[in-house]
Amino acid sequence: MADINDRSRISVSPFGDPVPVSTAEFRAVTHEPTTPDDDIVMSDTPGTFSTPRIQEASHTSFQATENLQIVIDLTCDDDTNQAIEELTSDMAHVAAPSAIIASDDSESDRSSSGNSSFISNQSASCSPTSETVQQEINIGGIVFKPGISLELDDGSFMRVEDMIPQPHDLRFFGRRLYRTTHPEAKTYLPKLNDELVWLTQNTDHVSIRRVRRIVPIRFTNYRTDFNNLTPGEELTCRLKLTIRQNGVVIIPGHAPLSAEQCAIEWLTFAESDPGLGKLANQLRAEWRGQTVPFGEASKSSMARDLERQGVIDLTAPDRAYTFGDAYCGAGGVSCGAKQAGLKLQWAVDIDKHALETYQLNFDDVEVEHSDFFSFLTNDPRFLRVDIAHCSPPCQTWSPAHTVPCPRDDANSACVFSAGSLIRESRPRVLTMEETMGLPQRFPIIFNRVVLDMVEFGYSVRWSVLGCDEYGVPQERKRLLLIAAGPGEVLPHYAQPTHGMPGHGLLPRETISSTIDNIPPDADDHNVEGALARWALSHRPSFDRHSLARTITCGGGEYNYHPSGTRPYTNREMALLQTFPLDFQFTGRFMRKQIGNAVPPLFAKAIYEEIVKSLRETDTEEAMEIFH
Repeated sequence: MADINDRSRISVSPFGDPVPVSTAEFRAVTHEPTTPDDDIVMSDTPGTFSTPRIQEASHTSFQATENLQIVIDLTCDDDTNQAIEELTSDMAHVAAPSAIIASDDSESDRSSSGNSSFISNQSASCSPTSETVQQEINIGGIVFKPGISLELDDGSFMRVEDMIPQPHDLRFFGRRLYRTTHPEAKTYLPKLNDELVWLTQNTDHVSIRRVRRIVPIRFTNYRTDFNNLTPGEELTCRLKLTIRQNGVVIIPGHAPLSAEQCAIEWLTFAESDPGLGKLANQLRAEWRGQTVPFGEASKSSMARDLERQGVIDLTAPDRAYTFGDAYCGAGGVSCGAKQAGLKLQWAVDIDKHALETYQLNFDDVEVEHSDFFSFLTNDPRFLRVDIAHCSPPCQTWSPAHTVPCPRDDANSACVFSAGSLIRESRPRVLTMEETMGLPQRFPIIFNRVVLDMVEFGYSVRWSVLGCDEYGVPQERKRLLLIAAGPGEVLPHYAQPTHGMPGHGLLPRETISSTIDNIPPDADDHNVEGALARWALSHRPSFDRHSLARTITCGGGEYNYHPSGTRPYTNREMALLQTFPLDFQFTGRFMRKQIGNAVPPLFAKAIYEEIVKSLRETDTEEAMEIFH
């Protein structure tokens, strides 16, 4: 970061990252004008267009690249002010709506020494209204209207949705796009020539003085090019990227320096240009064949009879979405998925001790003791599920992992399991849980994991979530990715259920509320043995009404009973992980089984939201509402 005294400032790139820039460069980043707005003159006379219309562009008709209209040639040697003046010579005939008052950023535009950061902030809060939007404007024979696409002076693009004539300017609102080959674009975006990504968080309006030319851009959710067009003939947008910070969309030029939540989504039919989109059910069928609505689990005879009659029974008791659990361990994720109403179909892990515990609690699930990639050689019909999950070993990527171990190479390969699971299982939704340190410490690895999903046509959302916000009584943060296949709506994260007082949420669970009422005869709850182990080595006591530290496979640093007289019993650790009191553990390395698990309550909240999303989709399609 530059020193505060060198007059440099911190900007945020279009992709949400901090970029130190000098004062001179800052003008370009925030588009601070260097010419007064007096070069553009607009009268208050009602709009009459005396200049003949020589070209019209819209989102339904594209033109060849060589026929693009140059609005302002920013690459020529001529003075830019002269180009603007020539371009806008007919703008005196364009009405400036009386309801429009020059905004604060326009006032700043008139002074080349204005506060450019103020300009950026103001532009984010300005939005067009039905009273101010102009439907069509003819300037110098060029027709500007909603639906045209513009190339801007910084190499970015815009699909115009609204226009606002102002007394000294013409402002465009719309979809802002950047090339996926942009130097600041993350490698989770496919690096293809002539491919654009729509950055939904960029809501700035753009002055006509920043427009270079009109260009053809096609918006489509087709996976591949159509009509055998060769590269370079047209720009194409298939993906949109959203970056959020604390629930607020990041605006380039603002202060947030890291993303709390990101999402890459394939465009929908509604977001595609006319004739260039496919319906969701068509995309789904092309990807995974026939999909049983409301879940592929076996149904009761009554439900089957109703289906044969052409009736979909939404209340069928056995109708459920199927679930597969890769790297299942002792069953934390499966426990939460079952509580959310999913039908567990298969589970796989290479840890035989953890699988003994899993089979003890889920005796109706097909469990395989195998390495993950060998498991994928099973019959695709068996692997096929509605929802799949994978939690690859995370020790290699954890911030706590500071000493290499012999298993690092094997564990590193497992992080790419999601793409392989998608290819073989073709789930409607996939979830992946990992250590929170993966994106920051190993961004290249993480971006490749996301790209694997995107290249299969999946939309992906990721964020670091606090488990305590979902009823887990410990300071545990985990990276969670949700990927939705072709034709599926990308589910949102479940809203937090627990929090601090004053937020309208349930109070956070604590150590005390979780372990104080364990029956003395509960399994794996040997308090006397725990006291004996620490008889000569007591620790400082602490507040029992607080959260526990993160439970790990070794118990966790500073994780012991609040009294300071003993460690937690295995049952106490299991309850702090939110396993049910009657969940049974067996075999060796019980603490490792507990610490490696995903808290069931956390998993339950996530899958309830996913089930809700899938049911909404299936209900709409059952009513012949397609998207």
